[in-house]
Amino acid sequence: MNKITKILTNYFKLNTWIVLIIIVLIYFIALTVEFKFIFTEKFYIESLSGNYDNQNKLLEFIRSDKALEWVNYFIVFAIVMVPALLIAFALNLGTLCREYKIKFAELFGIALKSQIIFALNYFVSIVLKSTGVISKDWNMIDNNYFYQSLAYFFKDSHYPYWIMYPLQIINITEIIHLLFLALGFSYISKFGYLKSLGFAALFYGIAMMVWIIFTVFLQTLLTT
Repeated sequence: MNKITKILTNYFKLNTWIVLIIIVLIYFIALTVEFKFIFTEKFYIESLSGNYDNQNKLLEFIRSDKALEWVNYFIVFAIVMVPALLIAFALNLGTLCREYKIKFAELFGIALKSQIIFALNYFVSIVLKSTGVISKDWNMIDNNYFYQSLAYFFKDSHYPYWIMYPLQIINITEIIHLLFLALGFSYISKFGYLKSLGFAALFYGIAMMVWIIFTVFLQTLLTT
């Protein structure tokens, strides 16, 4: 246990930008595997053949879609940086409310380093899909959380989006991320882990609630 604690402590000591490179590389490797072994021409044809009246139009769509795969590698930076910044702002609000003397740069550092949990989840999900452990479905192919969330137990139900989306947010990766984030906060604040977990759960939880409400509201607008 002490050895694991030491490894995690050393991880949080790493330079933030070095960790960013590591996380981006994990996403890049996962994307490459995804494009090569999941988004194959066979998968496109099996999933979309019923949506096109002839094969040529489908093949044209496949070529155009695969030609834009490179864009995803640039989007990775936003996928990592935007959540890290939002989480850092949420934690910063908490430190201001509690009058903790912790710099925003330190909060951003642990928020970004905690993003490795989501990167590893993405990589594992891609491996599971490419090996057939998780079934591939066109409508859910980009969803790497549903199969490990509470929403999975209601997959045969017809609940509205405003119920299913929050259930999807409650997933194994999100819980691990919160625990990891609390560990990082404990490292920079020198507080005990339970106190750090309570702080992270409260202010990160508030941020998540705001995000869920915003997402559900936006989805409602788009579908009405």
